[in-house]
Formats: sequence, C-alpha cells, structure tokens
Amino acid sequence: MSIKEHEYIRQTLERYTNCKLEDFCDHVLITNFKQYINHFQDKTKGEYFEGNFGIVNVKEMNCTMIDFSIGSPQAALVINCLAYLDNLKSVVMLGMCGGIDDILEIGDFLIPSAAIRGEGTSRHYLPPEFPAIPASSVNLLCICAVKKKGFNTRFGIVYTTDRRLWEFDDKFVSYLRQQRILAIEMELATLFSVAYKYEVPIGSIMLVSDMPLQKRGIKDKKLQDKIFSKYMDIHLNIAIDAVDQLNTKWGEVERKLTSEW
Repeated sequence: MSIKEHEYIRQTLERYTNCKLEDFCDHVLITNFKQYINHFQDKTKGEYFEGNFGIVNVKEMNCTMIDFSIGSPQAALVINCLAYLDNLKSVVMLGMCGGIDDILEIGDFLIPSAAIRGEGTSRHYLPPEFPAIPASSVNLLCICAVKKKGFNTRFGIVYTTDRRLWEFDDKFVSYLRQQRILAIEMELATLFSVAYKYEVPIGSIMLVSDMPLQKRGIKDKKLQDKIFSKYMDIHLNIAIDAVDQLNTKWGEVERKLTSEW
C-alpha cells in the first residue's frame, strides 16, 4: 500500500528537521536567517537540531524556532508540514524586508496586513482571486509586542516576489513606485496563502533592513552586518514577547480565530 498523504508530510517534517514531531512546541517562530536561529539558541539555550532546516526547541517557553532558508517554495513547504502537527497553535514569521514607501526607515518594524502575490508558489494553494492575509488575532499580539518594546509599528501591504536582484529592473521599480506598497520581500504571500488553506494561525514581525529605491539604499554586505549587530537581538526579544503573549492569551486568540476561518 502506498504511503498516505498525512504520513508522508509528517515524515517530511521529521526528515527536514532531524527532530521528532513530539518534540515540537505549540508556538513556532520561523525565519530565513541562520544568524537568527543561532542567536536564538545561544539566547535561550534551547535544544538544536539540523537537517535541511535548522530547529531549536525551548520547552519552558513552549516555543520552537525553524530556519527554513529562503524563497517561496521553502516557505510553502514549512507551513504545509507544520499544519500536520497535532499540537500546533501559532506561527510567527521573523524576516527582513526592503522599504518601498519613504515613510519607512531602516530599523523600523513592520506588521504586514496583507501581501501581494507576486510569486508563483501560492497559486498551487489558493485561486488567484484570493488575498494573502495573516490571522489578525495573531498579528494583533505581534503589534503589541513591538509597542511594548517602545517601537513605532508600521502596518500595511507588502509585495512578495520570487525574483532576486529585481532592484535593477527599471520597469518593475517604476511599478513599485506607483503602488501603495510599504515594503517588498520574498515569502509572506506564500506563507499567508498556505496558512489560510490549512487553517494555520500566522502572523509576522518584519524588520526593514534596507531602502532599495533610495540612492545608495540597497543592502550591501556592510549594511547587512550592521543590521544583524544592531537589530537582531531586539527583533528576537520582540518575537519572544509575542510568543509569551500567545501562550498567555491563547484562549482569547482561539475564540477570535473561529470568525477568521
């Protein structure tokens, strides 16, 4: 007899993380930066596993963190797999984005309310007319966590692309300038779409790491190193606070979710 879909997906998560499913915590942080998961492990002293994905489990926080690498196919895979965890409650994406709107500055924290589906992966999960949106009840606690740390929160629409090095495409840049888009990145539309299909409560806390449409605003190696050293620990502290609130207020969040699905 051939393997069942749910069995295959659960085995895939174990293979990709080298971690038993029963070791996953209820709340999951995901990122696409190895520096983040390494710092998270140092900070929490959680148990580290590594397969194709890096993973850290912190039982006392009821929090797992996964580094799924980069790009929409990887983003779809991680949510598709997590959806088959029996104990999963929430997912929060910690990523970086390029600021498009000039109201943004490097170091701002952005809580996206929706993502434009400029990538190709999400079409395998939702029809093209469906919007890519997070769970507002999870996002609200992400907003609270940012404000609690004393930072202003930006809230709006981001553009998801599956193309790297788009910054030198004048036609695409012109399109971005004409739209009311706050920022651009590579995974959120996919994450939100797959999460919606499988009813995974998801939110995100994004760091504005560069302003690519401004003169000398593209993130080079020097700026990247500065971003990690100056903002990574703050970003992780905000995420840890969001997870703490999700744990504390989960009953309230779960009741609100019934109207979102």
